Amino acid sequence: MRNLTIGDLGLGLRDLHEKRKSALDASMAGKIYGPQLAAARAAIDALPESLDGSRPRAAQLAEADTHYDGFGAALWHYTEAVLSAPDTTDATRASAQRIRDAFIPDRSTLASSYAEEAATAKRNRPKLAELEKDLKALPVPDGKTLHDWVKSFLDAGDTLDKLLSERSSLEAAASKSPAGKLRGSTVGLLCRFRDALRDEMNGGNPLPADLESQVFSYFDELSARRKTGKAKPAGAPEADTPAGA
Repeated sequence: MRNLTIGDLGLGLRDLHEKRKSALDASMAGKIYGPQLAAARAAIDALPESLDGSRPRAAQLAEADTHYDGFGAALWHYTEAVLSAPDTTDATRASAQRIRDAFIPDRSTLASSYAEEAATAKRNRPKLAELEKDLKALPVPDGKTLHDWVKSFLDAGDTLDKLLSERSSLEAAASKSPAGKLRGSTVGLLCRFRDALRDEMNGGNPLPADLESQVFSYFDELSARRKTGKAKPAGAPEADTPAGA
């Protein structure tokens, strides 16, 4: 839960007190921590709308990721077509296979986190020069070659790396703000509540076996979305998830 934003915490606490109140009140730990969490919720709700917990550089990261995933998918499909065509020469087939193995051996890698994609691009940058002859021998639309697509693919990964670095600096500064301190204290409160609930459940108090899940499942879902690095903002409407949160 330590990766939750202030906005996530507001959503989770609202859900806890409005939809899971019976589960919250089912334990002694819940009765003790419930009022403290309610106070934290009120403090979060009182924050200005500009402090809604949106992560810095979110829009720019999403745009860079769209470029990375788009060029990655184009590269994968191009090599797939070359490798699948029955009249492709052995030399061209071997060239396409080298390119695929170097840059996009598995299309599922486009579902990786921003950080993983940035690291992959940095690791693969030297291969652009190593495979220059292969790449420039394969044409793509608008008078370009596969070399142009791969360069754009890697450039998008570099942009992700730059934006992630900027985000970390901005978030470090934000952690010292009133909203940042409130986020930290609220996460700490939730973690202590969870530990206390586990102790109570293990101490013989006849509580439902799934009570921890009843209380914390929405917080865990929000946290899991954050861990992917590509998940939509908490509370955003459901939409088709692009290849590669």
